[in-house]
Amino acid sequence: MSSDDYSASEGLMDLIRSINNGPAEGTGIMKLVVFAKNLLGEELPPAIISYNIGRQNNLFGSYPTSMDKVPSIIFAALFAFFMICHLVIFIINTSRGHYFYLSFAWIFFCAMKVIGFALRAKWAEDITLVQLGLASEVFLIVSTFVVVSANLILAQRLFTWRHPVGGSRKLFWSFMFALYGLVLVVIAVTILASFVPYLYYLSWKSYRSWVKTVQFTAILILAYCLTSVSLIGLSFWLPTAKDENRYTYQPWWIESFAPFYFVKKGAAQEAEETFMKRNSNHRHATRVIAATHHHFKMVKGLSTQRGDLKHNKSMAILIITTFLIFFSSIVRTVVVFQAREHRFASAAESPWFAYVCWGIFESIISILYIVGRVDLRFYRPDILPQKVRNIITAQQSYYPSEDEDDDDDMPKAFVHVNNPSHPGQHVYAQHAAGYSPEHQDDRVLSNDSIDSK
Repeated sequence: MSSDDYSASEGLMDLIRSINNGPAEGTGIMKLVVFAKNLLGEELPPAIISYNIGRQNNLFGSYPTSMDKVPSIIFAALFAFFMICHLVIFIINTSRGHYFYLSFAWIFFCAMKVIGFALRAKWAEDITLVQLGLASEVFLIVSTFVVVSANLILAQRLFTWRHPVGGSRKLFWSFMFALYGLVLVVIAVTILASFVPYLYYLSWKSYRSWVKTVQFTAILILAYCLTSVSLIGLSFWLPTAKDENRYTYQPWWIESFAPFYFVKKGAAQEAEETFMKRNSNHRHATRVIAATHHHFKMVKGLSTQRGDLKHNKSMAILIITTFLIFFSSIVRTVVVFQAREHRFASAAESPWFAYVCWGIFESIISILYIVGRVDLRFYRPDILPQKVRNIITAQQSYYPSEDEDDDDDMPKAFVHVNNPSHPGQHVYAQHAAGYSPEHQDDRVLSNDSIDSK
């Protein structure tokens, strides 16, 4: 290297690295900023700032400049509006007894975007605010996990509606909880591996190890993005015989998925009260989302009919939102695997690319959630109240109620009594119901005595 290419900034950085046992270039920027400000004052020379930014590892969304302040503020305000919309919908639903707690996920998602873009706007004013910048990256990147996890929960409900037996098995639920737990670990590892090179001086070997760790977690994130689509694909499998015979408890009181529709106040609680008069097997029905072909027919009670998979718009919402997040994750993965210094960064690192992915795409996702009314499409009835679940089975009638006149809704015990496979079955069913032939005359006599009184 000629003396003309060797700048004063580079010489100063070489001196500082020599003092700190020769770490890899581009590591320990936070310690470096503190040392430089103690040496040169709070206002660092632009040449030193530019030199060190150019040596940092490339970053999806790039390192902000003064031009990033306005778009960051715009998107922060936009997601604040989306957060208010989700909050208003949740408050109205709650006031009407419609409890869809998954709305908290989207409220939290929007809040993270607001904080992330607000911090980025502040970071654009002073690039030496490393702590602020790291916090901004965490909120903007981790918020995508919230969307993917929420979509996975919605896809799980869609799968359970189509396959109530498989969707309610402990094995399936255990797998889903294990997956959510694994994602939390991946998030923690991603944050740690991304932060360490900025916080500490590292050797070249250690630095590359952390970079490869981030690359590995980026691949896991891509796989996780596609899990909800996989569950939707599994929903297309034809239901088994067990699925067809399984009773499902659907929210029949939901009449529409229109953007400005809200359920009747107390409708869910009125539906729960009807189970006081139902048979015990109905109280253990699988809770599923509303079937599309039932919305305008107001089907009351339970059903063993799955119908065709007609949640087309619901599936479209999940697929579109998932692939928008998936595309953003692909671009970030490209940047991560390039592992270049910022001065040699490709177009994938462009801040405008990040605004398209983090801003425009995720705004579209929020609009689809709000206008598509996922709080109605994917609402699953609440667990029956304790007073209903505490009803003793022996006190249940073996005879069908008015809503259960159809043979499909008739309890099995009642069907066996009226259609015995052998003559002795009548006697068994009568004993099971508390009836004893030898006491028949006593019961008749007792009833006659009561009538005479």
